[in-house]
Amino acid sequence: MKGIWIASRSAEHETYSDNMHLRPGGNGFISHSLKNFVSWISILICLTAAFGSISAEESEARTVSEGDLITYYYNVSNIGNVNLTDITVIDDRVIPIYISGDLNNDSWLNLSEIWLYKAVYKVTKSDLNADIINIANVTAKDPCGNPVEDGDIELVKTAVRDGEPIQYGQFCEAHKISGTGLVDIDTAVKDKKIALEYSNVMNGEGDIEIEQEQAYSEIADKLKRNIDSVNGGNESTLNLYESTKMLYSGEIPLQGEKRLHSKALYGGMGSELREAFSVRQMEADEVSFFVQTMPYEPYNGWKDFQKGLEEVGRDTKKMDALMRTRENINNSAYLMGLENSNVFNGTWGTEAIWHKILYKDINAREMFTGDFEVKKQIKFHEYPAEDRKEKGCIGIDC
Repeated sequence: MKGIWIASRSAEHETYSDNMHLRPGGNGFISHSLKNFVSWISILICLTAAFGSISAEESEARTVSEGDLITYYYNVSNIGNVNLTDITVIDDRVIPIYISGDLNNDSWLNLSEIWLYKAVYKVTKSDLNADIINIANVTAKDPCGNPVEDGDIELVKTAVRDGEPIQYGQFCEAHKISGTGLVDIDTAVKDKKIALEYSNVMNGEGDIEIEQEQAYSEIADKLKRNIDSVNGGNESTLNLYESTKMLYSGEIPLQGEKRLHSKALYGGMGSELREAFSVRQMEADEVSFFVQTMPYEPYNGWKDFQKGLEEVGRDTKKMDALMRTRENINNSAYLMGLENSNVFNGTWGTEAIWHKILYKDINAREMFTGDFEVKKQIKFHEYPAEDRKEKGCIGIDC
């Protein structure tokens, strides 16, 4: 979970919304007072603060000073069944401005589009005397000119201090190649926010056919793939997905190394997976996968999700039901692994390491040289909820 999540619902044209408080001092970051204001529609407002990575209940105070800039970003999505027009984002403290998202420039918020708005607020001296409270809303009309009804539009809002960028990175690279000659392929992804380090390198000279996809998303909800050993082969959400189908033959060996690391230093599992090879002939079909983040938009909303995490304990069935997105797709955080099926002449091997300082150390290593046919699966999975640790001397009067 990242930041602060607050939901709102409408009832007879009133929207009840928890408000975002940026506190200039004191020991709290969020105050959960409720206010009412008139709205034409029902929306879900998710406010996330980029200053921290803990829940609203646990967040420490973040001091703001006179002259600080708070940048607000608003993602507006159409979650109904018709296109919408006359989109207006309303904020009681600033005036949001449209930035991008209308892909076909038709002034309609299509079902497939997400529109981005932005506003900047400068902290004044008078703000230092109280909480900085901020409320956002969005209105729109259907093709008949009527205000949209409950549940047809969604507003996701992010507040960032001092103009820092929203951490919502995505990357996708795919290719299909057939030919003879030099081969040099090198991809690397490093993201401390999701505790990911990934690299994939190959070089050689010979005949090659390769079809490859490498996709990465900081928000796992956006990257959905089917993997045989995950969720029974049904669709799951991921932060990283890599798929390679390859046929190689050459007098000069094709050499390669892949590394996938969930760094404990950044909040990851502490697991590491390596594959290395030097082959003159290889036919390979392989998938690598990684997911660190929990659902960005949980199936039952953020409040129920947070409450569920506190109550789920070691009930794995309840946890599986909890770890689902708004689209009811499985999220398997925390998980990483490799599925490999290959035939080769040369040397090929894997190494799997899982280390937790002072209490866990797993190391599995295999390497083969010669003519081999291999089918391999490696998975690391850690239960998403933290185990409650008993303190020393508990129950002892001392």
